[in-house]
Amino acid sequence: MRKSLLLAGLLSMGAAMPATVMAEEAAAAPAPDWTFPASISFVSDYIFRGQSQTWGRPAAQFAIEADHKSGFYAGFAASNVSDEWLPGANLETDFFAGYRGTISDFGFDVGGIYYYYPGANWDESQFVGMNRSNSLNTLELYASLSYKWLSVKAGRAMNEYFGWSTNNSPALGHFPGDPTLFGFNGDAKAGVTGNTNGSYFYEANAAYEVFPTWTLSGQIGHQVVSDAKGLDITYYKAGVTKGFGNGWSVGAFYSGTNEPDAYKDFITLRNGNGKSDVARDTGFLTISKSF
Repeated sequence: MRKSLLLAGLLSMGAAMPATVMAEEAAAAPAPDWTFPASISFVSDYIFRGQSQTWGRPAAQFAIEADHKSGFYAGFAASNVSDEWLPGANLETDFFAGYRGTISDFGFDVGGIYYYYPGANWDESQFVGMNRSNSLNTLELYASLSYKWLSVKAGRAMNEYFGWSTNNSPALGHFPGDPTLFGFNGDAKAGVTGNTNGSYFYEANAAYEVFPTWTLSGQIGHQVVSDAKGLDITYYKAGVTKGFGNGWSVGAFYSGTNEPDAYKDFITLRNGNGKSDVARDTGFLTISKSF
């Protein structure tokens, strides 16, 4: 009984305190130096810049960050992928770090991301003669600017673009030693003509909460593959996300591209016994849990 009376007394004291005093005390509470947001997601198709990384199949994904109150951050993300599109790869792991901040309604973010595919290599490709050893791992630097619910972003690959080269993805006439060979089934003239180091992308994104817990989002971007023919791609995406309690959300999206011929009827790199339009227009669903 004494405990109940004490609690009731404390509650009544809080109710009697001026609102300004309570707000000042809340504001005085120090923010933690570090936070560690994380999420798990399930997607019906893993689309990266308009191209399916899972050969049209579902993916399970995980991400975690370490965010310092100064604006510096570092993180890790992972997703299953398909070796039919990425030779020898079953897993993509991303390591990233950068610095972000805000000035009034404006935000900025600069950093880098390293795409690492354990055990993957172009020597796992089924195309004999065009499977010289070469890593898929790629380092990309990026920068973005935002204003309220709009943002623009650009990035540049600091090494070969996911290992693409004239040895594994050549344009007609550019395969070393045999100019009659080519790397893309959908377009015999398309492919790599030199060093893909320096490939870059730019995109615009929007995310607007039209109703509480309902967010509309959109994206349009363009990927340029350096020293290549017919491989540049324009991609776009639009969808809606519904948030629920305890960090859960579901989403429905539509992804499309200008679908260059090089990405049509792409022959599986696993065994050559199948084809897929890896950049086709498609819809996909997501379910996520944030922590």
